[in-house]
Amino acid sequence: MKNVTKGTIILTSTGLSAESVRHAAEKFFDSLLYKSVAIITTAADGKENNKYSKLTESQFKELGFNTINFIDIENKPQTDFSKYSVICVCGGNTYKLLKYVREANFKESIIKLLESNGIYIGVSAGAIILAPTVQIAALVDPEPNETGIMNLEGLGLIDFEVHPHYNPSHEKELAAYQKTTVNKVVRISDSQAVIITEKGQQVIE
Repeated sequence: MKNVTKGTIILTSTGLSAESVRHAAEKFFDSLLYKSVAIITTAADGKENNKYSKLTESQFKELGFNTINFIDIENKPQTDFSKYSVICVCGGNTYKLLKYVREANFKESIIKLLESNGIYIGVSAGAIILAPTVQIAALVDPEPNETGIMNLEGLGLIDFEVHPHYNPSHEKELAAYQKTTVNKVVRISDSQAVIITEKGQQVIE
């Protein structure tokens, strides 16, 4: 992993919906001094009214978080995230998320979170953007580029690319894509997660 040597990154397809992922994440939540989470809804259709955004909120409530806030960095790019111990970035359109992440300089907020031993949870698009590039979203099970952005450089907080919602039917596209990128591509099914700490990374399934 590049740039950060503290904190925890949890990369998922479906957030805390898979029991194995939720159970693994709970171990990290237990060590937090305070349980406060910012749920980033920027990429989701309907933002905080999206059913998956609502589901994420209910999951954090069940896990004993006492501060749970929906934040849309498209509309609130100057948000101070220093009071949160967890940032959970919801899925949705990767290009849209990348556009507003850049405009809000959200990378700096993530780095500060991790440096204070916080936890970043990336759900689908929220996982993809941490890679050196999001080009995979254009070429494997492709998404519509609603924003028209041409620069597909990611945040570079991890040194591999992520393909969430992995299905064996994507393998032909993935094999072709792997020939076009110098980065390792990590496949994450809906029941898996990649957890990265200063000790290294592991796949939960």
